[in-house]
Amino acid sequence: MQLPLCEVCSKSEILCNSCQDKLDKGIITKDAVTVSRFIYNMSDKMKSIRDIKISKVIDCEVLLIITGRGDAAKLVGKGGSVVKKIAKKFKKSIRILEEAPNFKEFVEELIFPAPVNGINTLYRDNQEIMRIRIPAVQKNHLLISPENFSQLISDFYNLKAEIIFEG
Repeated sequence: MQLPLCEVCSKSEILCNSCQDKLDKGIITKDAVTVSRFIYNMSDKMKSIRDIKISKVIDCEVLLIITGRGDAAKLVGKGGSVVKKIAKKFKKSIRILEEAPNFKEFVEELIFPAPVNGINTLYRDNQEIMRIRIPAVQKNHLLISPENFSQLISDFYNLKAEIIFEG
């Protein structure tokens, strides 16, 4: 199992110097610590999640868990059993995404079920801005607000991004 924390910190209530340093620098969050520990403890009873990789945990309107390629289904579990336990524990909706090989696929997974009409690159004030175009009728169907979306893209890809509703 690969978690944002080392195995020792996943088992214990305190963080080693290395994991504490990651937390202090903002590489991992307190949410990542608590979710990692919870999933690690669940893996004792659930063999299906013992070999998953969790890259990042982000708490916004939903608890967003980014897994390695092919691990999302394992974390959801049969009939949603694993994700239901996580949702019950943290009292939040859970969104599980896999690491995407490219920016476009990550954006499409992040805003699903809304379709992407297109992605444009704008150059303004010596800055590159990614503009994601979504149909206006989908505005109320997004699980993540445009502001949180922009922050997530900035965290993951070090890019500025904005959602534009068109049509």
